Amino acid sequence: MPLPRLISIARASAPRRLGPLGRAVLAVSLLVGAAACAPSTASTPATVNARPIAPPVDSCVTAREDAAADPRLDVERVPTPVKMEPPPIRRPVPRNVLRRDGSAVIRVEVMVDTLGKPDMTTFAVLESSNVWFTNGAKAAIAKWTFEPALRNGCKVPRFYLFSATSPARTRR
Repeated sequence: MPLPRLISIARASAPRRLGPLGRAVLAVSLLVGAAACAPSTASTPATVNARPIAPPVDSCVTAREDAAADPRLDVERVPTPVKMEPPPIRRPVPRNVLRRDGSAVIRVEVMVDTLGKPDMTTFAVLESSNVWFTNGAKAAIAKWTFEPALRNGCKVPRFYLFSATSPARTRR
């Protein structure tokens, strides 16, 4: 309500004994009371051309949604083991687990969550020359902790690839 209208209401409703100063005080108090009763603009959403503006989207929410859609997406940092303890390949390696030429290979992947824990339900063998290597890698990786992958500065779930090879022996 405009101030002149409040002053005229105060003059009409105020007793004559208040005087001009009392009526001004009453007008100000009416103005303050009207402002307190007015709806707050802080709780109403901002609008542009009478359409509400959506709140800003958190970049980490977007990064996690992207990672959920494609767990092999490009990231700034891939999951990295903090400490590879226990080792994935126990020593000594039995001779019977190596190929005829003495070579060996193991390639496995596992999803690492945003807390740096491997999700062993996603453990997959991509290539293995012997089940002995697979079992050793699976048991070891389950105990590891990782630095999670980062996308746009946010921790996201991402596959970790472990790979180890041993070349063939050369004949003399």
